[in-house]
Amino acid sequence: MLEVGSFSIAPLDIPADSSLTKELPRLKRHLKSESTRLQEWHREGADGREVCAARSAVIDTLLATLFDWTLDTFEPKKRERKLTMTLVAIGGYGRSELNPHSDIDFMLLHSGTTPSVTRIFNHELIEKITGPGGLIYTLYDLGMKVGYSVRNIQDAINVANDDMQTKTSLIESRLISGDAGLFEQFQKRVEVKCVRSHIDDYLQMRITDQDARRVKFGNSALLQAPNIKNGCGGLRDYQNLLWMTHFKYGTRTLAELEAQEMIRPNNRAQLEEGYGFLLRVRNELHYQTKRPSDDLHKALQPKVAWQLGYKDRSPARRLEAFMRDL
Repeated sequence: MLEVGSFSIAPLDIPADSSLTKELPRLKRHLKSESTRLQEWHREGADGREVCAARSAVIDTLLATLFDWTLDTFEPKKRERKLTMTLVAIGGYGRSELNPHSDIDFMLLHSGTTPSVTRIFNHELIEKITGPGGLIYTLYDLGMKVGYSVRNIQDAINVANDDMQTKTSLIESRLISGDAGLFEQFQKRVEVKCVRSHIDDYLQMRITDQDARRVKFGNSALLQAPNIKNGCGGLRDYQNLLWMTHFKYGTRTLAELEAQEMIRPNNRAQLEEGYGFLLRVRNELHYQTKRPSDDLHKALQPKVAWQLGYKDRSPARRLEAFMRDL
């Protein structure tokens, strides 16, 4: 059984002689049970990073089960070239940082030909995954908000080099299930074609993006109703640091930056502690609003503070302590 911290991920399987439509009620019960256990774990004081990682692992288990069942039960009716496929998590999901109501973004990476303006690549296996009764429709029926793309390696590179957000999401990609060799080839090509040859342009775009966020969300970390994700000192600033240092120095974590003596151990500890706390706040914000939320409005602050353990008898003092830590 897979474990994240002290949280055990319940296993899941689908009989080969069943269908995703028949299994839908059981899948709903599974997802509801795991989500309830995750919320209880969070409320018991679990670390923000670990709750997000556990949520990602729950979705990994679900997607891998659906994907593997689809591949195992696929019976081609046409004479087509055999297609290799890989299920790849991207963006925040690729970082294993899913908050309770975060969008779930992934890519169906295949070995087929690159689409053109006049021709879209198609294959029976892709139709089974994306068509009625398939993996994508099942996720929608489960009430999940997903974003997905179907690409081969060259198509992914082309799109990434046309759009900074796509490029960023792809450099954080992570294998969920499928052909590991295809995924490794994809990662190497992305590093060569999208990262090493575009360093200066990417860094400038990230600085421009940061400036735009400062204008829109405020240029102070002391706002009365901060945006947890995009505000000054928020989650995006930490992520921006890692993205830019990856392009500039090839690192992916603060630990790697520390190993190269580009950050001091105490600074790394402070950044990681602060980031984990912001993820914990965002988890509670999602639970309170029951939707993807980033704005910590004043009306929500007392409820969020109380659930995060700020229990002073004085509402004013516990809110003051919470906002000071934030």
